[in-house]
Amino acid sequence: MSKIKICTDSASDVSVELANELGIDLLCFPITVGDKGYREHVDFTTTEFYEILENAADLPHTSQVTVLDYGEVYEKNYDKGYTDLIVVTIASIGSNSNNNANMAKTSFYENHPDAVGKFNIIVIDSKSYTGGYGLPVLEAARKIKKGADVDEIVSFLEDWFNSVYVYCTAFTLKYAKKSGRVNSVAAFVGEVLGLRPVIRFTDAVSETIDKVRGDKAVVPRMVELALEAMVPQTQYAVLVGSNSELSDELAEIMTKKLGYGPTEFIQVGATIACHLGHDVCGLIIKGQNRG
Repeated sequence: MSKIKICTDSASDVSVELANELGIDLLCFPITVGDKGYREHVDFTTTEFYEILENAADLPHTSQVTVLDYGEVYEKNYDKGYTDLIVVTIASIGSNSNNNANMAKTSFYENHPDAVGKFNIIVIDSKSYTGGYGLPVLEAARKIKKGADVDEIVSFLEDWFNSVYVYCTAFTLKYAKKSGRVNSVAAFVGEVLGLRPVIRFTDAVSETIDKVRGDKAVVPRMVELALEAMVPQTQYAVLVGSNSELSDELAEIMTKKLGYGPTEFIQVGATIACHLGHDVCGLIIKGQNRG
C-alpha cells in the first residue's frame, strides 16, 4: 500500500500551521541580514521579518536549501516507511534548490541501493514563486489525505505549474530598486508620478504588464488583468503583505466578480519581500496550460 509524503520549501509561503496540519515537510530557507544568518520560520515569523526588512541597512538576501537539508528529509521519510516522497521546489531559474534536491536524490540511492523501487523520490520544479506553488502544494496535501494515488497528485501539480500565474503589485518601489528589479531612474519616476506596477510572474519570469496611477486604481486593474487569463470556476488565492486591508479589498472584488472567494490567503515571506518589499498584494490564478 502506498504511503505518500509531500515536501516543499518555505519560499512557497506555505504557513507552518498549515504544513503541520496537512503533514507537509517544510524546508526553511536561509536568510542573511547584514552579517547574520537566519532561517525563515525558525528565527522569525513573517511579520517579524517585515520589521527586520524595514530596519535593515542593506537588503537581506536569501540563499538556497542545501543538499544536506534534502538528504536529511529523504532519510527521515525512508525510515518512516513512506513509499513516495514528492519534493516541490522553488523555480530552478531563481534558486539552486532544485538542483540540490536532485543531487541529494542521487546520493541517497547511492547510499541506499535497497531503496530503489521501494521508496520513490519525485523532484518537481514548480517554475514559480510564493503561492504560485504554495497553493497547489496545499491542495496536493489535501488530496493525499483523501487517498489520491501518486500519479494523480503528480499530474495535478504539473498541470498547475504549467498554468499558474502570479499577479502582484508593490506599493513602494524602494525594495525593487535595491534588488535590481527596476532601475533607479524608473523607480524615481514611478514614485513621483504615483505609478504602481502590475507585475506578472509566468514560469518564474517577471514582467510589468501595466502601470497604474494611484493606489486606489491598481487593485481593480490587477483583478481585470487576472480575470482575462483565469480559467473559469478554478481556485485562486490572495497574496497578503503587511497591509491586510489591500488583500481584503482584492478578495472582496474577486468574490463579487466570480461569485466565490479565495481558497487561501497566503502571506508573502522573505523571498518575495526581499525583492518587492512587504507592502504588496497579489493573486494566484490558474490560466490555460502552457505545457
